[in-house]
Amino acid sequence: MLRPLALLLTLAACSAPSPPPTRETLVLTGTARERGLQHGQQLASKIRSFYTTLLTSSLFPYLGREQPDIATLLTEYQKDRYQNGQFAYQMLLDSAHSLERSLSRDVIDELQGIAEGSGLTYDEVLVLNTFVDSTLAVRGIALAIRLSRAPVLERLELVGLEGDGVDNDGDGLVDEPGEAVLAPFSASRDATFIEVPTHFTVKVQLRDADGVDPALVRMQISGVPLTVTTAALADDLLEATAEVNVAPASSLLLVVSAGDRKILSAPAPDHASFMRDTEVLFTTRGANLAPGAVSWPTLTDGRTRPPSFAIALAGPATKGRAPLLAHSFALLDANTAHKHTAVFVHVPDKGSPFAVVGWAGVAWGLSGLNARGLGYACNPSDTLDNSVVGAVLENVLDLSQAKLTARGRPLGFAMRQLLQDESDTASALDGLRNGRQNPYGWSCALADAAGDLRAVELDSDIFKEGEGGIYEYGPADRLSSRGDGDLVLGSDYAKNQNDIKRLMVAGQRVVPQREWAGSFFRSRRVTSYVADHVQQQYGQLDVETVEQLISDPIVVDQSDSMNAVVLDLKRRTVWSAIGTEPAPDAGFEAVVVPAP
Repeated sequence: MLRPLALLLTLAACSAPSPPPTRETLVLTGTARERGLQHGQQLASKIRSFYTTLLTSSLFPYLGREQPDIATLLTEYQKDRYQNGQFAYQMLLDSAHSLERSLSRDVIDELQGIAEGSGLTYDEVLVLNTFVDSTLAVRGIALAIRLSRAPVLERLELVGLEGDGVDNDGDGLVDEPGEAVLAPFSASRDATFIEVPTHFTVKVQLRDADGVDPALVRMQISGVPLTVTTAALADDLLEATAEVNVAPASSLLLVVSAGDRKILSAPAPDHASFMRDTEVLFTTRGANLAPGAVSWPTLTDGRTRPPSFAIALAGPATKGRAPLLAHSFALLDANTAHKHTAVFVHVPDKGSPFAVVGWAGVAWGLSGLNARGLGYACNPSDTLDNSVVGAVLENVLDLSQAKLTARGRPLGFAMRQLLQDESDTASALDGLRNGRQNPYGWSCALADAAGDLRAVELDSDIFKEGEGGIYEYGPADRLSSRGDGDLVLGSDYAKNQNDIKRLMVAGQRVVPQREWAGSFFRSRRVTSYVADHVQQQYGQLDVETVEQLISDPIVVDQSDSMNAVVLDLKRRTVWSAIGTEPAPDAGFEAVVVPAP
């Protein structure tokens, strides 16, 4: 028997005076079709509003701006069907029908119920429930195409390190040949150099087929601009040099950016092609830290925003060893998503009761908890090992036939199925391994009421590398942990760092995540900050202190924060701050998942 809704809700002591009017809490019962119908009927106006304001008015025009770049490589998108503003909808509908093949009969029944109850068509509800994986994959490809036209940082040198009598790369060798040089350059999750002198010269070499514009080369140290001199080594190769004077015993960021000489008119306005800001973490003499022990400093440049992150805690990290899982999710609010937020409590006719935090019209959420104490929190992790790239590679000999079509089971549905079927992290991992292809890349934290913490990184495994697109680890692996009771995950990969092979496709570079994804460096900074604060409060962390941590303005995207969630796994309680922008400003409200 379903408990009355009033018994499921309690207000946290730190809640806002009254819940935001944009927040909804629904208890859905019965068969999949019945729960979908209840969802659609109770949120009909918000579902229609969400579809119109987020997809029609925001997402479709956003993706439409990518059409010129994409159509240069994939001529399918020059056809009439994709013109006159139809590019985004038709492309997402193609993927939606492909992804539909992976959905169970129950899920399809639920989506049909949402459509019937809300007044949207089934296709519109299907697009609403599948656009996240598809859009992220297409966005990643478009960004990779755009970056392939921009300058590439090929070589980095800190002049003089090879003779300073110090092991500057942490490999146990002192002053070995090449210690001061990275060529080819590759971004690192850890410090690139350690114990460097307080005065040194930095040299970078930048290559671009259209020529690197010297006027667009920038170097800075932790936000302070350096004076840069440049010299052309070839028509397509530029060397930039700067003198650096910094404080001892410090952790610092060198940031390099550059644009090329070719001016593009589409999309407007006229612009050069810019590389992503490339960050190099280093320490100066006296810091006495190994490369993996260096925290990334916060970077208050006013341009970069914190990405999604998750925190899993248990055992020695928390008060009373209580297992907790927290999530700060930020992507594309577009002044819209926060107005359509909801907590959905499902009491299905079969399987475990569960709750997910999501949006009107969407049958899943990116964080959730079931009645058995199993919880998850997932961050998008940009990768070119995704099903859309796989679909393109299948037509690599004739790209005129290639389309950006996603395949597999969308992440939200995969994780929701775990809540309905599984009871702990071990069985959840087995469920993921036995599932279908992952359409895109994700970095997820799993935790259960017994305190088992696991991280799982997902990609599409388009080259069939033997892992099935699933890479998991725990606190003992020290990939994202400071101790035995914590995992702090960003929107990047820790174990799956070589997520895809390097190759060229029709002149387009395909490279691992760390070499192109904008979320890579942002994740390093936010997870360092969070992990430092977790470490400072080890053994004292509880729901309230974790809520405070994920509400810290330094780690919250002030314009695209969408959800802030803390899951109390033993008490089967979902604490969520939703309905405002940024999300934590709403205050945290508790919803208890009914017992099985």
